[in-house]
Amino acid sequence: MVPLQVPGGPELFVLVIALGLNLVVLVGVLGGLGYFLLRIRSGGSVSERLDRIERKIGRLEAQVEQLQDEESE
Repeated sequence: MVPLQVPGGPELFVLVIALGLNLVVLVGVLGGLGYFLLRIRSGGSVSERLDRIERKIGRLEAQVEQLQDEESE
């Protein structure tokens, strides 16, 4: 029976590089998937989303002005 050999320095170095590359690819795939899911859930094109944000900001500005008017009275 032949005893098992424990990997040495060069083999461990190659193993660490391979695991690192696999981790980078996995993070890239999961990040891309997350980006596309968030993009789909946000709904609409960029211009539509900007229009919605501008309308929200307008409503918030009106609320702030109303609160400031009530405080000054």
